[in-house]
Amino acid sequence: MGTSQNPFLYTLVRGSCRLGFQTLFRLRIHGLDQIPQDDPVLVASNHMSHLDPPLIGSAFPRPLHYLAKEELFCKPVLGRLIAALGARPVSREDSQKAGTVLKLLLRFLEEGKSLLLFPEGTRSPDGTLQPLEGGISFLSVKARVPVVPAWITGTYEAFPRGASFPRFVPLEVRFGAPLRPEAFLEAGLSEREARAALLQELASSLRTLASLPRP
Repeated sequence: MGTSQNPFLYTLVRGSCRLGFQTLFRLRIHGLDQIPQDDPVLVASNHMSHLDPPLIGSAFPRPLHYLAKEELFCKPVLGRLIAALGARPVSREDSQKAGTVLKLLLRFLEEGKSLLLFPEGTRSPDGTLQPLEGGISFLSVKARVPVVPAWITGTYEAFPRGASFPRFVPLEVRFGAPLRPEAFLEAGLSEREARAALLQELASSLRTLASLPRP
């Protein structure tokens, strides 16, 4: 399904996107020192705009893979951009089959690939954090992969639902401390309990990142 990530093209597009975001949107990135250096991770970000995937992809220091709606690949510029940044298309039918999607994502993690997920499931209608879906905690506990919380500020104002062209407002990405599934499992929780506890902790971490004052 989809295309393979080209490391050279990924680096080139990521650098170009980062320069563009820094120039046009005065992008600031915080918390890069929190990110594990070697092992695969799940990056869990809030979601407000179509700008979010390339923004996180350009801000994160390591290659990421993620799923995107199939119809986005029909847009000439956006489709090529997100494909180069590691996106794989998922059809509307497949996206409605949680088991199909989870198996694909687990395969990525087993191959040592890091993933970007938006656990709200869709873009926020008002810019606030919506309830989180449990898929990300399932993947983390099943694959024993840490979750890195990420909070984006500004993309709702820059490119909300229905907008045809972005506004060049300041953007910010904050990465938080990784949440490791072993910490919950070693506390004596069952896998089901560990998934629930990790998801709750992730929501708390995202709200904490959202509440930090902007410099």
